[in-house]
Amino acid sequence: MLAAACGGSADTDSDGVIITPLEGAPTTAGPSNGGGAQPTSEPVSSTLSGFAFPIPGGCLPFSDQLMPNAPREYRNGTHEGIDLYNVDNCTVIGVGTAIVAAKDGVVVRADFDYVELTAALYAELAADPTSPQSVDAFRGRQVWIDHGSGIVTRYAHLNAVAEGLTPGVTVTAGDLVAFVGESGTPESISNPGSQYHLHFEVRVDDSYLGAGLPPGEVRGLYLGLFGQ
Repeated sequence: MLAAACGGSADTDSDGVIITPLEGAPTTAGPSNGGGAQPTSEPVSSTLSGFAFPIPGGCLPFSDQLMPNAPREYRNGTHEGIDLYNVDNCTVIGVGTAIVAAKDGVVVRADFDYVELTAALYAELAADPTSPQSVDAFRGRQVWIDHGSGIVTRYAHLNAVAEGLTPGVTVTAGDLVAFVGESGTPESISNPGSQYHLHFEVRVDDSYLGAGLPPGEVRGLYLGLFGQ
């Protein structure tokens, strides 16, 4: 059986725990390295603030299961980004939802030639799920943007990359870069259409923002990042 690839189904995490917004929280309407990160404790400085939210109108998920450091049975056992589904969020998210650059930067990866996973390829990768090749493949189609000062944002599980977004292109915060999909997830093979979401990472040098920190501190870093 294929395991859930990012956060489980759109309303459960990878351990089957139901994800529900906190009381009074907004609800929606309608439907280079792979791990080994060391803890980070950097303050939210000028380089880690002023980011646009990657899905316009969205907000941080209210469940820590969709935030960095949540346990996972893949990718070296730890979630390294934010999962933005059409639940536990502040806007409608589905296949083809626009994704924008979180900050000014230079595109360093844009997977126009991405090849969709097959059951056979997934099984081959799952035999060694923590290898760099597998970790990368399970993020599916991706865009990476370099913002300088060792900061790179990654946009994963994409349905498509925005036209003309090739490596070396300069983007401004808020520019269209991609569209929400479910590429790289096992459900894209076993249950197509059930895992549409954006997996968004903020890489800081060889780690990820918030690595090793408790949930409250991680949330504080990302609230400062987006000014939410």
